[in-house]
Amino acid sequence: MSPKACPAHSPTLYTAGPGWLDAAITAVVSGGGVVYAPTAIDNGTVQLAPTTSAATVKLDYVNNRLPLKAVLFPQTETLLSYKKSGGGGVQVAVADPPPAEILVLGCRPCDAAAMQLLDTVFQWDYDDVPYQRRRGNTTLVSFACAKPGPYCFCGAVGGSPADERGSDVLATLNADGSAVLKSVTERGGQFVQRLGAAVKPATSPAAPQQAAPGPEPVDLERVRAWLDNNFASDLWGEVALRCLGCGVCTYLCPTCHCFDIVDEAAWNHGERRRNWDSCAFRMFTVHTSGHNPRPNQTARWRQRVMHKFKYFPQRFGHTGCVGCGRCAEKCKAGQNLLDILRRISQENAS
Repeated sequence: MSPKACPAHSPTLYTAGPGWLDAAITAVVSGGGVVYAPTAIDNGTVQLAPTTSAATVKLDYVNNRLPLKAVLFPQTETLLSYKKSGGGGVQVAVADPPPAEILVLGCRPCDAAAMQLLDTVFQWDYDDVPYQRRRGNTTLVSFACAKPGPYCFCGAVGGSPADERGSDVLATLNADGSAVLKSVTERGGQFVQRLGAAVKPATSPAAPQQAAPGPEPVDLERVRAWLDNNFASDLWGEVALRCLGCGVCTYLCPTCHCFDIVDEAAWNHGERRRNWDSCAFRMFTVHTSGHNPRPNQTARWRQRVMHKFKYFPQRFGHTGCVGCGRCAEKCKAGQNLLDILRRISQENAS
């Protein structure tokens, strides 16, 4: 089912025993599908990775290293391959189809909310076929956050540790591995039904998810008003002085969606590939003529903030940031987007 075709659904609560994770994985893997779940790799770093056992699923983590978008919008993917044949002909083959079913089991609500934004982008003026094929086969089961990390700021940009946006099922976990499951979409309700005896309808409302208080909300309307009138502000140059232009903020961002398409060819064969790109890179906007409309890091940093908090809301009606905090956590220069938003908001108030 395409994300844009999801019908209305009345959310339903279920209680799930400790075996519900195994039941969920078995339901998908037994039918030839693939399950991605938070798994410990590289000295404890957590990443969404294929799994066939609940024993590998991490339950007590802040966030996975790469965002959920890496599953449905890969960092690099083959769009088609070609090979020269005898007589001057060319054989062209499209990329293999995605698995018949994909289950993402245990993403965080911020990542699920980000996929709702990417759905909008990839079916905006053109239906992106590779993305839509994966997305249409995917069920998202998010784990509500009990302990947001020190860089998390979802609440500051309109989200929450138990945000339902983008999720098909929102799971509130208990210490023994049991959970309260909330079917947010029809797809989610159908998936919960497949878990059989591992779940049963809840007889009472779920206890509210207890999470540590996060940063105070940012007045995003005030931020947008400031951006409307400060394209040439000195703030952009000041902020850019700390930027290395490495692009880690965009590669770790769950809502960034820029890409490049290149042909990688040998003498008689090759592939056309799509790769993530970044507005932080100097070459991103260089024209064939050599002209670059964003010639320095000042212009590139301004674009990053303008896109997420001005252009994206104007075009799609949603802020282009879900507050996952990855950009601040991994920035080697100590840049913090939330600090910049607060400064902008305060300057507009003065």
